[in-house]
Amino acid sequence: MDINLNQSKTIIFHPGIGKTATSAIQNIGFTFPTDKVEEACFSPYGIFGGAHNYFASNHPEFSAVTFQKQWDELLNFALNRQGSTIVSSEFLIRDDPKHIALMLTQAKEKGLHVKVIVAVRNYTDYLISAFLQAVKVNWGIPDSENVFMFCERELAQVRMPLLVDHWAKHIGDENVFLMDYDKDKKGFVNLFFKTIGLEVDSGDKKENKVNESIRLEIAPMLRHFDRVTSNKQQRPEFIKFLNSLDYKEQHSKNVKQRIDNKIVRNAFTHDKERLSARYTWI
Repeated sequence: MDINLNQSKTIIFHPGIGKTATSAIQNIGFTFPTDKVEEACFSPYGIFGGAHNYFASNHPEFSAVTFQKQWDELLNFALNRQGSTIVSSEFLIRDDPKHIALMLTQAKEKGLHVKVIVAVRNYTDYLISAFLQAVKVNWGIPDSENVFMFCERELAQVRMPLLVDHWAKHIGDENVFLMDYDKDKKGFVNLFFKTIGLEVDSGDKKENKVNESIRLEIAPMLRHFDRVTSNKQQRPEFIKFLNSLDYKEQHSKNVKQRIDNKIVRNAFTHDKERLSARYTWI
């Protein structure tokens, strides 16, 4: 469906979810100018860590004082534009519902329109990708937790109908738009920008190099490395070495199959049907 969300006095939230090219979208989005009032742009306010993380109350570096200052500046900025203003942070998808309500209510009271674009990815691939990212950065996984325990815990937190409803209940289902990450991964970034009326160079492959993952096969070895040493200088070389080895494909296939059959089961099919009954797919 051809949809152009570049509209006057409009804030578009792009809250992720993670592992759906969010880093690539942010990396490109911040290169567009902010002084062309008729064109969509990424908010020049709320930026921290390469995204609009100052607007997410669940971010480790969140500050209520900084948030309010940046948020007020953003509202005034968006109110004086003829093009949409985008706020993008994967932390927002799991933000405190009360904080989400606060932002959406204040934006509407200011006279702004609010829309939300949410990426949706099948749970099995998302869970594996999220696990590998956590292993890669060595953050968010207890030492005793394996890939299956991680996936069980994470699945309970990423049921998309519930997460999307935190936004829809304040702005209406008609202002929520979904993007299917699995449908066209290679064209996903281009489609996102097309939806907000911006064009990116389709021949530029730099977005594919953002936040590269590690192989599933090396995760147990890397986790053991992190348990016995904290040598940050040797860790990248160790990852490079492990990624260079040849592995039996059956191992990763068995892990994925177990996650799909024993943990996810029919959850994604069920949730996608619920989403389709309420929201518009781009």
